[in-house]
Amino acid sequence: TLTSPDTDGDGVVDPEDEYPADASRALNTFFPAAGNGTVAFEDLWPAKGDYDMNDVVVDYSFKTVTNGSNQLVETFATFVLRASGAALHNGFGFEFANNIIPSSAITVTGSRLTKSYITLAENGLEANQAKPVVVVFDNVFDLFANPGSGSGFNTTPGANYVEPVTINIHIVYSANTYSAEGLDLEHFNPFIIVGMDRGKEVHLADHAPTSLADMSLFGTLEDNSVPAEGRYYRTSTNTPWALNIPESFDYPIEKTVILKAYPHFADWVQSGGTLFTDWYKNLSGNRTAEFIYQKK
Repeated sequence: TLTSPDTDGDGVVDPEDEYPADASRALNTFFPAAGNGTVAFEDLWPAKGDYDMNDVVVDYSFKTVTNGSNQLVETFATFVLRASGAALHNGFGFEFANNIIPSSAITVTGSRLTKSYITLAENGLEANQAKPVVVVFDNVFDLFANPGSGSGFNTTPGANYVEPVTINIHIVYSANTYSAEGLDLEHFNPFIIVGMDRGKEVHLADHAPTSLADMSLFGTLEDNSVPAEGRYYRTSTNTPWALNIPESFDYPIEKTVILKAYPHFADWVQSGGTLFTDWYKNLSGNRTAEFIYQKK
């Protein structure tokens, strides 16, 4: 019988090996599988703010490379800063879902840091964190060119459109000992750092803050977090301060409450995420177009 060759001898035959001449790499996996996801934030936490969910809007995608034994080699993380309808100079980063891969086995390059309030360890992760944390950028205003009108970037209808900014983060895993399952990118923990105040983080609902967050802010103003119960970044009516959308999200225009743009958003929130799970999709009845930002 004819057998397929394995040119690099890594145990993965050439037709199935995406790196047939490289014994240290074999397969690519993508998250989200279909393309980009979007995270969108409201930055006035623990106050509710104007609730337009466009203060920081970032598309994300991850390509992870594994070897013939399904061990992690590297991850290419791509972040596209699309909009910032905020006056505050915010940063953005993410925490790994767990500690299965220790910080000592990770090296990160590509962070866009222009201010001095973030401290990186020698390997490029943020220092003094219990779990690995990558700070992608520390000041949105140092990345976007000023549009000259409107507030912020790409949220005010009629203001000049600013080209989104792509930031490429490269994560390398040492020792070829960690399995792809341990990475668990589906549960990554994205967050913004508000106004260059390192202790003021905004995360997705029920995602814990990092080690550097100021815990005294929880339970103040409109925040109804109960850290002891794993409840974080929710109001008393369960509305979150951040969204993670599994596709590229069409966010509201400046100073427009997300409920105006997306009528089913409240139903989705109040049902605990069980009703109108497609509230953000461009389907009949889901959107009010005049309240959604469109590039002119």
